[in-house]
Amino acid sequence: MESLLKWAILNGATAGEDAPARSADAPVPQRLDPAVIDAILGKPASVQMTECLDAVEHPETPLEAREVALDDLEMLVENIDNASNLEPLNLWPRLLNLYNDAAPSVRIGALWVSGTAVQHNPNAQKAFGKHNGMQSALSVLQNDSVDTVRTKALYCVSSFIRANVHGLTDFVANNGLPIVQLVVENGSGALRQKAFFLLHALIDEALDEVTPEELRPGMYLPNAIAELGFVEATVNALKELTEANHGMAYEQAVGFLTALCATEKGKQAVKECDALKGVLDEAKARFPDIETDELSQILS
Repeated sequence: MESLLKWAILNGATAGEDAPARSADAPVPQRLDPAVIDAILGKPASVQMTECLDAVEHPETPLEAREVALDDLEMLVENIDNASNLEPLNLWPRLLNLYNDAAPSVRIGALWVSGTAVQHNPNAQKAFGKHNGMQSALSVLQNDSVDTVRTKALYCVSSFIRANVHGLTDFVANNGLPIVQLVVENGSGALRQKAFFLLHALIDEALDEVTPEELRPGMYLPNAIAELGFVEATVNALKELTEANHGMAYEQAVGFLTALCATEKGKQAVKECDALKGVLDEAKARFPDIETDELSQILS
């Protein structure tokens, strides 16, 4: 402690103060090795982020280590400043390129990082759009052969368009709604569950009168959902979900249809679907705890 106090007095004194004179033969303080500083304080986040992608891209990195690197990167971009720095570090093109990686787990990791980075982050959203991230994620959602990869692609798309009118415009312009309809038609139970949740959320955002109009989708969105054939696709999905005993996805589907009925065109589309009532009646015995009364009343 005494040595520390002497150091503080020596280094804190000004030229006009009575600081002890440094002996001529006293050793000159050496600058700390940056490696030592990194070991004590940790590397800057920007360095860690770059190193994560370096590891993922290196041809000799084992698959498990690549997955860990993407997990680490995802944790880093949970910080909004780190996520915003993906652009000045020129990491977005490298990250998007991983959507085409041969390993499904790497594609999943890259989409996961992207979805986390753009969530409620205008700077990251702008950069993602600049690099055509929406087109890339929708392509994976539509074409990837692995359902878990498609599920993570939907997470990425959802993170980009929720509460983001510019992102939603990009989504619609790139045929996002028809692609999500394909998910409803041919996705797994888990993927359909997330698709119905997203559709429900988008309808709620469109109808939210508290949020200023310029910050929410217009009525064109729920109207387009009603006109595109989502109701018929959902009814077919409900049949399969009932047979597969996938109650969680079934519940989200019912919630989506009920939300759609809050619009005139949506209510009309639901009422005109003759097969829906029979599907609901058939499912009541399988899923007695799922609330369908509101939807049944609309159909009666």
